[in-house]
Amino acid sequence: MPQGGEIVLGLVQGSLAGLNALGIVLLWRTTRLVNLAQPAMGLVGGVLTGLLVVEGHWSFWWAAPMGLLVGGLLGLATDRLVLRRMKEAPRAVMLVATIGLAGLFGAIQTALPFIFGGRALPTYTIKLGMTLDVFPYRLLGPHILALAALPITLAGLSFFLYRTRFGLAALALGQDSERARSLGIPAAVVRSIVWTIAGVIATIGGILFIPVAGFQLGGGLGSIVLLFALAPAMFAGLRSLFWTAVASLALGVAFSVASSYSHAGDTANLIIAGAVLLAVAVQRRRLGRSEAAARSSSWAAAATPRPLPWSITRTTRFRVSAGAAVAVAVAAAASVPLFLTPAHQTLYATSACLALAALSVGVAWIFSGEVVLGQWGLAGLGAALAAVTPGPWYGRVVVSAIAIGALDAALALAARRQASLAFAVLGLAAAAAAPVALLNVGQASVQASPGLVGAVTAVIAVAAAVAVARLRSTIAGARMVAARDDPQRAPWLGSSPLRGRVIALAISGALAGAAGALYIASVPAGLAPGSFDPLRSLDVLAMAVVGGLGSPAGALLGGAVLQAGRLTLPGPWAALASGGGVLLVVIFRPAGLSSLFIWIRDLAVRAVTRRAPRPEPTTLSEEAA
Repeated sequence: MPQGGEIVLGLVQGSLAGLNALGIVLLWRTTRLVNLAQPAMGLVGGVLTGLLVVEGHWSFWWAAPMGLLVGGLLGLATDRLVLRRMKEAPRAVMLVATIGLAGLFGAIQTALPFIFGGRALPTYTIKLGMTLDVFPYRLLGPHILALAALPITLAGLSFFLYRTRFGLAALALGQDSERARSLGIPAAVVRSIVWTIAGVIATIGGILFIPVAGFQLGGGLGSIVLLFALAPAMFAGLRSLFWTAVASLALGVAFSVASSYSHAGDTANLIIAGAVLLAVAVQRRRLGRSEAAARSSSWAAAATPRPLPWSITRTTRFRVSAGAAVAVAVAAAASVPLFLTPAHQTLYATSACLALAALSVGVAWIFSGEVVLGQWGLAGLGAALAAVTPGPWYGRVVVSAIAIGALDAALALAARRQASLAFAVLGLAAAAAAPVALLNVGQASVQASPGLVGAVTAVIAVAAAVAVARLRSTIAGARMVAARDDPQRAPWLGSSPLRGRVIALAISGALAGAAGALYIASVPAGLAPGSFDPLRSLDVLAMAVVGGLGSPAGALLGGAVLQAGRLTLPGPWAALASGGGVLLVVIFRPAGLSSLFIWIRDLAVRAVTRRAPRPEPTTLSEEAA
């Protein structure tokens, strides 16, 4: 039987998670955006509060309002400086912007201790003049405040949304923004207020998180906190504040009790993964009108690059040139390891695996319109399967690709009746099982040459990008894209939306599984801790968007650019460059870096077509064209 102290400690953990979950639900209901930076945003104010207490010798009751002020300003700046510039951007791109913001906030909270002199970490306690003894734990001031913070925040948010003019206006904007604007609601002002409130709520959680759980320099909040916030929000369907708070407390108690019996930290990931799967299973709500509108507004991110004129592509010279370009790209990708040291061969191979995983994200978006959040975790499951499968390493890659492809297809079937974020969160939940699976297989390693694996991985990535581009131009690919664009009319055109979605996600999962199996084969010394952390899946999604979700080659380009930045810059600077770089790309080039190459290509084509004489039409169809 669980002891009372374990239950109360679980309530404390659930309360801290519930604060982030309430902020996520608030922003979803009012802006139709899931803020993946919600936990990281609050930690900035928490670190500042701790530094003012430890280094500045402030009283906590003076330092906490300063931290809350900074948290509110961060929320306001997020809306005014970033999201307002992206109001016409696809929602998938805005989601990735929050990933960039999370990296930026992480860099800020890492840099703050050094700004204050770097002599102490912002660990502190809160003295209330009372304690609560529940065997075998003693709850101090931070624990008691955390227990009180969730119901107070819930009551305040409910009053704001349902009893104030700005709250009702925010709900109206979330339901139908165009109609709300036509009724005279000041959308910009209302959204700024909502983001400010979300920043304050996140900071309350961040201020209480540090004295309860401690602070690790450069560690951020970790994947467990993000999953802890998303799981209760999914239980409530991203709608009900009350049920979000209840689910947070229940999940916290389950986590605390299970951890006390298992004595394994990774068990938390399995508990939360199971909670998310249960949340999706108990929900029977079909895709609502607002969610459908949100999805249909995002296809610009996956827009197919304008095809070359038929007068160019039908020529033998173009076909030979295109084939030669592909052959050169494959040869170059395969020959790079020949000029690298063994250590750099391993880095090249692992980077190619990340790029292949980014391509799997692009495939899911191009053909099914799904934003996938857990691809690198699925790659981790593929790595675990490769570690226990007998046979040569290349056979293990095939087995992992088939198995993870089937798993992704099964997840697509499980989330077929749910809102658009169901599959994304399901994937992130499945990714949470990857560290546990790798832990159970021991020091996972597959004997293979890093140079050979790197060459094979790079060739597979280039060949897969070419195959995906080719598939998109076929009749089957066109039908999947048509089913993605208009699921209601697709059956009349002979396309099955469900079948196309399942096939697309199976291909995406197969690429992720192959990436994981190749990754484990490229590190002969065994995997490092955190190699398949669920949060790295968000980095893979960022790679795909930075390169261009609608371009298979762009996904590889984005992976190469972001991975090069992480490898060449030190830790805090790498996080700052990564987060800032993602924000710059999604703000000023939402279609990704590949759109620059497409623009240069179009310029060259226009220059060539102006000089070349137009051929005489030989058929009526060509003359009409």
